[in-house]
Amino acid sequence: MKKYAGLLLMLTLLVGFTSCEDDEDLEERMFGRVWVGDVGMNAVNGRILYREFTFDPDGFGEEYQFFRNGELYDHFRFQWYWEDRYSNNLVLDYGRNGTSYMDNVDIYRGVMTGIFYLTGDSEGFPFALEMQ
Repeated sequence: MKKYAGLLLMLTLLVGFTSCEDDEDLEERMFGRVWVGDVGMNAVNGRILYREFTFDPDGFGEEYQFFRNGELYDHFRFQWYWEDRYSNNLVLDYGRNGTSYMDNVDIYRGVMTGIFYLTGDSEGFPFALEMQ
């Protein structure tokens, strides 16, 4: 019985360390890059907005919003953090401008995917942001 308990403990630790490495690897792929795409937002006049996100290792980032023709619509700074250490859910805290969420974040072949929520009670929008 002791033999199996030790094996179970080792497997539990292995899974825990693997989870941390995956999060760190995801963060490393996020940093130092610009991520561009549509997260389901429109301007006040109804025109589609494309967004450009950067995530810095210090937990801060920037968002630029553009019209399709490249004209700048708005710019924000935010603080980002993982919702908890076991999920791939990002919280984007814009201070006075509210909080948005990127759930199920994954990066594969230069594309960041997930579900974007403008607020905690808004409908989610599947997004795919391309690395620039």
